[in-house]
Amino acid sequence: MVTLHQWEISPFCQKVARMLRFKGIEFETINYNGVLGAKVPMLSKVGKVPVLDIDGQRIQDSTRIARYLDERYPDLPRLYPVDPLQKAYVELWEDWADELLYFYEIHFRVSDADALNHAVAISAEGRPKHEVILMKPLLKSALSLQLKMQGTGRMAKADIEAEFIRHLERIELVLSNTGWLVGDVQTLADIAVGSQLLEVVRTSKVWGTKIKSYPHIAKWIVQL
Repeated sequence: MVTLHQWEISPFCQKVARMLRFKGIEFETINYNGVLGAKVPMLSKVGKVPVLDIDGQRIQDSTRIARYLDERYPDLPRLYPVDPLQKAYVELWEDWADELLYFYEIHFRVSDADALNHAVAISAEGRPKHEVILMKPLLKSALSLQLKMQGTGRMAKADIEAEFIRHLERIELVLSNTGWLVGDVQTLADIAVGSQLLEVVRTSKVWGTKIKSYPHIAKWIVQL
């Protein structure tokens, strides 16, 4: 049995779930919603999710999981291309999504009251009502601190959002070539970038609509 330990609202956990589905690997999920999140540090030395239990091993971090899946299941659809140059491009897109695009997703989650409410509802799903009430200030505080420490939280809101639009325009331009970010088939680049954008779509009506207003992005994102 393959088990994904996840915080359901995490784009990195959703990234791993999409990788498993892309490979055609059946799995079950364990959600650490609400106060169950206190158990996450006990899952691995790193103390974060996603964590994957597979073949008697426990693997933490979405990138390490991706590498393992291609090594363990080389005959299933590949996350990383075999061609070294294309693989390098995929790794660059993945790293950009994980280390930069992620903070735009967090910005919209914190700055958009409706998006924050959606995120709280998802992250406390199945938990008692009092936990939902507690989650909102805790989640907003934690995410705001994360943004400030990274630097995005110190920028003007208008500047952050203008820069995000520039990123969308670049993604749209690249997708206009083959419909995928690297080469002519889906790779981890698409899953990594798409997982960040799909979290914005899921929780923010305004920015979700903006993302889907780009025709190539709209066509691409429903395939992930």
